[in-house]
Amino acid sequence: MKKAMIAGLCVAAALVASAEMKVGTVNLETLIKNHPNHESNRTLVKSTADDYRKKMESRQEQAKALMEEGKKIQSDYQNPMLSASAKTDLQKKMEGLQRRLYALQQEMRADDQHYQEELSDLQQRLFKIEKKDVEAKIAEFAKEQGYDLIVDVAACGFSKPDLDVTEDVLKKMGVKNPKTDK
Repeated sequence: MKKAMIAGLCVAAALVASAEMKVGTVNLETLIKNHPNHESNRTLVKSTADDYRKKMESRQEQAKALMEEGKKIQSDYQNPMLSASAKTDLQKKMEGLQRRLYALQQEMRADDQHYQEELSDLQQRLFKIEKKDVEAKIAEFAKEQGYDLIVDVAACGFSKPDLDVTEDVLKKMGVKNPKTDK
């Protein structure tokens, strides 16, 4: 809503300033999806997520091993032939195991949160780089073609289809076969 209002104000102000304005629209989402680095960035994010998942699975295996060890200790504890001192030793072992398991679970939660934050940060950084590059190509195109204003079609309530210069900007970006959602 704010984007549309700002774009509308920009267009209105520009129209007041000059009756002969050259205006265009682009589909920013299409331009970003067709950025030359978009697929390699997606692959990087996916492989990073896979690496994090593998690390977490390894930690889950550690937790599972501790739980199995706890079951064995608990089973041994049930043996009626154990002496009181042996039962005390097993109980101490079980308490130590529970502390280790609790600590591991806390580490796993912290690691998971850290991994999610890192992954989100990576996605945002890569998106910003792609967006900045696309915006630079739009600016180059606008300057070369004499456009006074090019806005994202998503920020407009309405625009004539003949104002759309997305395909021209894609050519400027060097994209041969654009991927569209149409």
